[in-house]
Amino acid sequence: MENIDNNNNNRRSFLKRLGMASVGFAGLPLISSSLIGCKDDKIKSENGGFEKNAHSNIVVRKNIADIAVDDAEIKLFKDAVGILKKRSQISPLDPMGWQANAFLHTTFCATSMYSNQVHYNWYVWPWHRLYLWSLEQKLQKAVSEPKLALHYWDWTKSNFIPEHYWGDESNPLFNASRFVGPNDKIPNDFINVGAGFRTKDYKTFGGYPAIKKYGDAQLDGMAEQSFHNNIHNWIGGQMATFVESGFEPIFYGHHGNCDRIWDAWLAYSTENKLPDSEEWLEKKLYATDGNGRPVDFKIKELLNTEDLGYRFADLDLNPTFCNPYNEEDKPKRNESKKDCIASLNLKTSDTNSIIKDFADKERSHVILHFERAQLPYQPYCARVFFEYMMDGRKQSKYTGTFTILPILDIDSVLLQNGVFLQIEIEKEIAQAVDQKIKIDVIFQPVPLPNRNIPDEILKLENISIYKDYENRNSH
Repeated sequence: MENIDNNNNNRRSFLKRLGMASVGFAGLPLISSSLIGCKDDKIKSENGGFEKNAHSNIVVRKNIADIAVDDAEIKLFKDAVGILKKRSQISPLDPMGWQANAFLHTTFCATSMYSNQVHYNWYVWPWHRLYLWSLEQKLQKAVSEPKLALHYWDWTKSNFIPEHYWGDESNPLFNASRFVGPNDKIPNDFINVGAGFRTKDYKTFGGYPAIKKYGDAQLDGMAEQSFHNNIHNWIGGQMATFVESGFEPIFYGHHGNCDRIWDAWLAYSTENKLPDSEEWLEKKLYATDGNGRPVDFKIKELLNTEDLGYRFADLDLNPTFCNPYNEEDKPKRNESKKDCIASLNLKTSDTNSIIKDFADKERSHVILHFERAQLPYQPYCARVFFEYMMDGRKQSKYTGTFTILPILDIDSVLLQNGVFLQIEIEKEIAQAVDQKIKIDVIFQPVPLPNRNIPDEILKLENISIYKDYENRNSH
């Protein structure tokens, strides 16, 4: 009875504050699809259903770090998470429990059945948007409060894990498996969203189409390879695994921000467009609704967040992590015995297209491809440098920080041999390519909190760069 009374008290406090702040809500920016470059019309489901209709009650998702820990909104959110966890303790098979919700992520992200896999391709952001919606529905039902919203953690403004997620097991948002603590700071280069924002093609930002046969190349987008993977891996514990990351409450704050960054990417430039192919728009993605019942959505039904019942309080990110780095702020290469160094193969690279692309720009995106002769079966975080001699001086150009995952081949338990990274390079590198200067590509492993750099050195072969994967052999 005490827990029920606490839930009701927290709900009353939450509603009271909403009522007092109803005028304030009107002043929040309305991030509708027509304002950020999505289609103006709200796309309805073909087969209807309450859960898939446009919502009249739109909740506002906010940055959790901006809300006081003892705020009624946070207390109610914790109550709801706690209820889902207790359901799973009573019955691990409860479809409205925390465990069942976590295993949704396992089903579609930790699978070797490629027809279910939503990572390493252009389905990653639509599916995770649906996954967040699924949890938000369950939390609202748990405390009978349709105004309850998920939160996001804007790590561009606070690159420490917010205090809301710390404490002990009495806090439903705490997770003891983390390898980091409250005073650990995410390295600045781990959260750089700027390189992704400067992409105009969704394939570069969000990933290429899913592969269809054994041996096809899997190309995840810059957003997944960089800040998404980096933060998962940095936190460690359950968060750093596909199998168990859905059990970690901070997963939803991190992915809430990734979902928000997807909308922010659309708002960043009118040239940023979503795919218009049927293969993407008509793709069915699967989750469960607030009652734990199976539900499917086509991607075209997931493009307007208001159709799913929410909007973001704002799309403002810290400009420090959105703009090109100043030279003095870039990570410097510190030589290590565990560095992987291999020469760029200019003969197999699409040098003509890259050089042509730099005719009127200072930086651009390319695809870096290599064959792995050896790679541990675990995430591998590295800073990537292009190093060469020019005008008698050694140049070491930082191109980004990436977490490389042990990607399986289609319907296989074997690692795919080829690895592709989508990176942003500066004009000086293109000039070195144009002059056919010998370039070494260096993967410098990054030490992570309370973990050792893997003893196995990342061994690479046949490093090439292309402007576009489909046209890689055209030169």
